[in-house]
Amino acid sequence: MSFTVPHSELAQLEDQVQAALRTTDGSALDVLGYGEVTLVLRLRAEAGAFACKRLPVFPDRGRFERYEEGLRAYLNRLADSGLHVADTELWHTRQPSGRITAYCVQRELPPHRLCSRLLHTEDDVWIKDFFARFLDRVESAVEPTLGLDAQAANWMDVGGELVYLDVTTPLMRDTRGREQLDVRLFFSSLPWVLRDAVRVSMSKSIFDKFYETRGVLLDFLGNLYKERLHELVPAFLEQANARLSRPITAEEVAAYYRDDARMWELIQRLRQADRFWHHRIRRRTYPFLLPPRVER
Repeated sequence: MSFTVPHSELAQLEDQVQAALRTTDGSALDVLGYGEVTLVLRLRAEAGAFACKRLPVFPDRGRFERYEEGLRAYLNRLADSGLHVADTELWHTRQPSGRITAYCVQRELPPHRLCSRLLHTEDDVWIKDFFARFLDRVESAVEPTLGLDAQAANWMDVGGELVYLDVTTPLMRDTRGREQLDVRLFFSSLPWVLRDAVRVSMSKSIFDKFYETRGVLLDFLGNLYKERLHELVPAFLEQANARLSRPITAEEVAAYYRDDARMWELIQRLRQADRFWHHRIRRRTYPFLLPPRVER
């Protein structure tokens, strides 16, 4: 069901974010969750409650419009693959500098139906059925030019239907394997002297896995360790390997998680160092809200 983006309330939310950036105090914000790059805020508006994912700031309208076009194409391709995607609208505002601040906005769905939570609370019958449905969705969607970040926290089970949430990083490649996403933008929270080096050295390891079913499943299983759900890995491996030509091993899942955790831990430490440099040395506002330390 479509909805109308609450423009004035979103403008007020962005004002609150700007205040949090200036003071380095985000305690007044209603945070639904942190991703590795962006965060999700709850907005209680006259029209209902919304999940609002703040995007990296766009340096000009042209780059925002290219992102908008890519997001629209991604939503259409996911829907064409049979995936049920949460209705998503893009809201933006222009800063006096000409830069564009934008949010991906979705109606807030029942938090207790988030699959990463249900995997803690539901019985073995539901868990096995969930993973079978999940495998069907991944197999129908993922291809060399269409990727999916399919970890458990990116799905809701609403009325028996799996709903995919995380569309803010449109994972699409052209036929030559080149990312259609503005990758530089999504690395803009790193210290500027390191951005190109990190992008060149890490982009392939970050993005490649999302474009093949086996890689998506390996990432999903590895993230179960972060969710404190690693006891589910053996049973899920049995289900997954029944569909894969090259099986995944438990040792591979554990090693993948360790490597992935180390990579993101390094990235977050670099961001924290850059925030310190901005605030304490340059006496300038750091333009990103960082997550608290993640227990990996």
